[in-house]
Amino acid sequence: MASPWESIPEYDVRRLGPEILERREQERWCRAVFMAGSLPFMWRESSVVRDLVYDRLELAPGHSVLVIGEGVEACGFGRDLRALVGTEGVHVVDIIDEARDRYLAGQRGSGGQLATWHYDYADRFDDDAFDAVAVLQGVQHAEDWSATGKDLVRVLKPGRSLVLAEIAFGPRFLLRAQADVHLYYLVRKLFDRVGWDVHDFPYHGLDDLRSAFGGTLADVGTFEWRGIEVFWGRKPLPA
Repeated sequence: MASPWESIPEYDVRRLGPEILERREQERWCRAVFMAGSLPFMWRESSVVRDLVYDRLELAPGHSVLVIGEGVEACGFGRDLRALVGTEGVHVVDIIDEARDRYLAGQRGSGGQLATWHYDYADRFDDDAFDAVAVLQGVQHAEDWSATGKDLVRVLKPGRSLVLAEIAFGPRFLLRAQADVHLYYLVRKLFDRVGWDVHDFPYHGLDDLRSAFGGTLADVGTFEWRGIEVFWGRKPLPA
């Protein structure tokens, strides 16, 4: 199937300049459109989900929270969480550069998914160290949620909450784009030059997470809205 980039007529070249035919320029523009400012914009537009995440974390002044994600400060998560618990209680691990580097290098994790790797971010913390754990826009890059889930639950205090939230490229994304030829054209044009195929996005769905956390969390719940998927649960109290 021909790329939209191969359909550029001469009248567009005259108007926009011959550089639009250069592959390196096409790649730069597509990466700028896809990456630059995308997560901060989308999370600002998703206040209903942000509020759900904060509600499920059940935070209060003096609590401590471990946050793993992409663009944590740029998306406003760090600011919001510090307003809830105080400036000393938010421990941030930002993985955005690691994720982008692995996408562009074509690196795959042990499970075969692109831009996934072993999350060892909880290793340096003691058991029962945090009042909450949040993975905000970092769900898809963990290569094995069975192992990662156990690590994150270990550092969570009994009775306290873990929340995972992701704007995901799930199985319905391309179906939604194909429903309108305008959207399909834009998606095809973008991903023909970003550096990886739209089908290559890593994905751990809500059912996958339920299975991975099976037996380690109580009061498990899920929510999906406009491509954003949220999973939460509570570490059981000792018997």
